Parts: sequence; C-alpha cells; structure tokens
Amino acid sequence: MRLLDRYILRQLFGPFWFGLLLFSTLWMVNILMKMIDLFVIKGVAPATIAKIFVYSMPVVVTTAAPMAVLLAVLVTVGRLSSDSELTAIKASGVGFGRIAVPLVGFGLAASLGTMAIHEFVVPRANYLREQTTLNEVVLVKPLPRIAKDVFFEGSKEFTMFVRHYEQRREKMQDVTIFQFQDNTFPRITEASAGKMADGGWEFMKGRTHALAKDGALRDEITFGRWFYPVDPRYAERIDQKPVAPREMSMSQLRQYIRDTEARGADAKKEWVELYFKTAFPMASLFLTLMAAPLAIGRGRSGTSLGIGLSILIMFVYYILLGMGRTMGDSGYIHPAVATWLPNLLLGGTGAWLLHRATR
Repeated sequence: MRLLDRYILRQLFGPFWFGLLLFSTLWMVNILMKMIDLFVIKGVAPATIAKIFVYSMPVVVTTAAPMAVLLAVLVTVGRLSSDSELTAIKASGVGFGRIAVPLVGFGLAASLGTMAIHEFVVPRANYLREQTTLNEVVLVKPLPRIAKDVFFEGSKEFTMFVRHYEQRREKMQDVTIFQFQDNTFPRITEASAGKMADGGWEFMKGRTHALAKDGALRDEITFGRWFYPVDPRYAERIDQKPVAPREMSMSQLRQYIRDTEARGADAKKEWVELYFKTAFPMASLFLTLMAAPLAIGRGRSGTSLGIGLSILIMFVYYILLGMGRTMGDSGYIHPAVATWLPNLLLGGTGAWLLHRATR
C-alpha cells in the first residue's frame, strides 16, 4: 500500500464514523419514538423497550452503512478537490483512476463488512426483537387509564368508578367496583382508597355486597385490605417463535426455499429475500463509484453540487430497491433482477463517470 493510499484512507475514516453515527441516530430516533408510544400508551416496561432498542441496532447499522460510506467519499474527495490537493496529486503524474483505487477498496471493504453483519448478526437480532415484541408487547394487556367520575375497566373481570384520584400519588379514593356475573346482579364493592400495586389492585377499608337474583342483599363482607391480582397477559409466553425468512441466514433460507418448493408451494418472496441479503450490503461499493467522480469540482460550489446529486441518487436507489422488491414478490420480474438492478444501474453510471474523470 502506497503512502497516497494510506493518506486517502485516513481521510475517509473520520467522515465514515461520523456518518455512521449520524445516520444510525436518525434511524434510531424513529424507533425510539415508537418505543415511547408503547411506554406511554401501553405501559411497556422500560427493560423491554431497552431490549427492543438494542436488538434493532444491527439492522440500523447495516442500513446506515451505505449512507456513511457515501458521506465519507463525498467529504474526502470534495475536500481534496476544494483544497487543490487533487490538482497537486495529478501534477505529480497520478491519474484520478489511481486515486480512486483506495476509495473503491474502502467501499468494497464496507460492503463485505456489512454483508457479514447482515449474515451473522442481523437475523438473530431480528428474531430476538420480534420474539420480545410478541411476548412483552403484543401478548401483554395495557394498563387501564384511571380517571375520576368515569367508568373504566379495571380488568376483564370488573368495572370501576373513582370519585377522587390523586394523579401525583397515583392513589384512588371513594372507589366502587362492579363485578359482573352471568344471569344475576353484579357484586358491588365499595372501598375508601385503592391503587395499583405489584401486578394487581389493592383496595383499603371497604365492604363487598353480594346480591341475590331478585336484587336482595345476600351477603356482605367487610375488609381492611383486599388485593385483587390482574393477569397481565392475553396468552402464555411463546418461547420458540417460528423463524421468518428475514430472521434466517442465507444457508437457512436456501434450505427453507428448497423445502417450500418441494411441497409445491410458491417461494418468490423467499428468493427475493435471499438475493436482497447480498444485493443491499453491496450498495456501499456502487455508491462509492457514483460519489467519487461526482464530488470532483472547482471550489466548494462543485463539491456542493456533487453532494446534492449523490444524495438524490441515494434516495432514488432506495426507491428503486423498494419497487424492485415489490415487483419481485409479485412475480413480475426475476428476484435477482429485482434486487440487483439498482446496484447495476449505479455501478454502470458510476463506471462511466469514473472513466470520464480519468480522462
């Protein structure tokens, strides 16, 4: 590796890590907003939110990696161009084609690293995230919203009416509970105070009235403290969730496709997912081919124009990839074409621009 290669690579690392942190943060903010909704609306435990957040990080990093590579190449080549370092390098007899070698090598290394994470880390992380979401969010009942002078469901077994509620202390006062039963009057409990405690309702100083079918008082029970446990789940915990195609490695997915086709079932979507596992990680390499020649310009205005065009191309790439996956899932085009065509378009255009830049 020549001194020039090492110099260019050192210039790439700083913007790359900055871009990876920046774009990963932007993706994670979107996920975090959803987690906040789960915490506020459904009362999901903070530990569960933290686990879902951690399990989401590998796919976020692999999604942000091509953007980070694009930013690194744009910033590096743009700075070399605006500071006239490219001119000095060319004056020493080194063409832009040779200058682009470490850039392309950096994009290739980023693609291979992304592919490794996408193969060995992302499937397991996706599985754990979906399993955690299923067990700790989907199958868990939301906490009831307590409000005074309003009837609300304390659980599926009874309805409550609260006349006074101290929100700061989360304490109810003057509570009436109606436990409905089949073909008879409800059991009515009146308590002087109540609160949520340890997975259930805790009521203090009250009495329970049991009524006969004709409405007459049948029984009355006085209590100092009454704890009513509430089942927090809709169903039993699922320890082994079926593995979805996006939660499989490439070898597992190939075997799944063979088994699916052996049964005579259609596997177009699975083929698209398999090709996607190689096509998307390679986007870093093809984005590098596009970014390097576009970032060359006279002064800072040329660099700004290259950044704008490259960001536009990046978004077009994601749109083309999404359209391709949809058409591949529907069987309109071959799965390999559906996932690799955006890369080939970027690579072809980038190679043409690179050829022009070397001349």
